Amino acid sequence: VLDANEREMKGAIRQFASQVQGGDEVAIFYAGHGVQIGNTNYLIPVDVNGESEAQIRDEAVPLHRLLDDLNERKARFTLAVIDACRDNPFKSASRNIGAGTRGLASTTAATGQMLIFSAGAGQKALDHLGPNDKSKNGVFTRVFLDQMRKTKGPVDKVLKDTRVQVVR
Repeated sequence: VLDANEREMKGAIRQFASQVQGGDEVAIFYAGHGVQIGNTNYLIPVDVNGESEAQIRDEAVPLHRLLDDLNERKARFTLAVIDACRDNPFKSASRNIGAGTRGLASTTAATGQMLIFSAGAGQKALDHLGPNDKSKNGVFTRVFLDQMRKTKGPVDKVLKDTRVQVVR
């Protein structure tokens, strides 16, 4: 789904998870805002405006819940590519959600799961290369898509090549 509100995002996740059967290999790609509250990473639908940490906990999607749902469905392998490692999108005098944190928290994947973030723990993802950069996608997503098209071999090679290019 593209630019999903809370209802659409949660419905799409339920529908996707319901189609997963034991032994399936699945891939999830998320590009958008994410925030860390405590040790939990939340993926934020477009209609969640970050009024408070309580609102984020209630209305956003905890990343671990999405992964747990797929694990419960007995997916053999899950690749989650998360381009949401950005500074808190709600920073203001009245809405400092996830105060004191930058980026998203480290997450340990369960057996059979691989998580890829657009930046390391505590780092900010690079969205644009300057004022003339008009791409809708962040740098990580652009490079990742390019590497998927041209790299032959296993996913870890695609990811290693992506990391090298993003750093460059």
